[in-house]
Amino acid sequence: MPACTLNHTAATLTDGSELTIPWWHLDSGRDGEAFLVIAAQHGNEVQGCEVIRRFRAVCERELTAGEVFLVPFANLPALRHRRSHISLGPEQPYGEDSGHNMNRTWPGDPEGNDTERVVHALHEAVVRHCSRALDLHSWTRFIATATLARRNGGLSEEMARASAIRFIQWRNPPTSQTGGKTIGALFNDSGRGSITIELAPQWVIREREVRAGLRAAMNLAKLFGMIEGEPEQLEGPCAEMGPETADHEDRYFELTAPCEGLFVEAGLQTSEHVEEGQLLGHIIRAGDLETVEIRAPAPGYLYKYGAFRENSDVGLPGQHPWADEGDCVAAILQP
Repeated sequence: MPACTLNHTAATLTDGSELTIPWWHLDSGRDGEAFLVIAAQHGNEVQGCEVIRRFRAVCERELTAGEVFLVPFANLPALRHRRSHISLGPEQPYGEDSGHNMNRTWPGDPEGNDTERVVHALHEAVVRHCSRALDLHSWTRFIATATLARRNGGLSEEMARASAIRFIQWRNPPTSQTGGKTIGALFNDSGRGSITIELAPQWVIREREVRAGLRAAMNLAKLFGMIEGEPEQLEGPCAEMGPETADHEDRYFELTAPCEGLFVEAGLQTSEHVEEGQLLGHIIRAGDLETVEIRAPAPGYLYKYGAFRENSDVGLPGQHPWADEGDCVAAILQP
């Protein structure tokens, strides 16, 4: 069995103090890919941390080629701060990052702000040595778990299809980029191959999503020839969204509130299959307290579900189920 070593990478922060980030390394002793799995670049996105802990145990038993680098607490300061970035205060939007969005700063800067310094330390100690990457994130509970990848016939596309996540959201390469990159762009721009998986929701750890993330990590290791066996297939088809609306608009059905009121979900979950005419929930209408049913206009998989609005990832008002007329309450995507 491959030996697992615990390592620590040190970053000197702007106040002169030293921060150490722990990570695991497993080496099979045989040639192969150097596979990075990284989580918690944002401090409220914690599902991937448990995925990595479980994947470590799998690799200890089954890794037969290459080496694995596992970083469960990439942004340890943000985890301790219990927010996306160390720059954020209560209910401050994710976008107001003051340059502290870790996943926009790769490969980092040893003379930059504290986040850039942590990124630089991780890049030099871990990331630059890796040939493949799985970047684990989480987004709001109102949007289904999805794989984000580049559709160009290359390695990122192959990895996305092997991930066995219901939804694949294709992304175009950035047309212009100054300063830092996402870790996905860092890998894909250099031909190394990377995908991102958003394991919804944020703030919490859910068994269903952890299992999906672990299956994806194992499937990728099998794809790379690092673990024996064939990737486990998804039960049913993938539902893909193109980088352009025209790529999926004939298969995408967004339901908006026909009136103002309180949207009550019908006990469904994102990623579930629904049939045409199935009850998705109802609105208790504001003006007369009548019940207004919301039903699926077509069969497909629930990609969005629930009344929510901007910044629902960082503030409870954004998650409130009160719907204004025209607000999205569900979206269905067909394979």
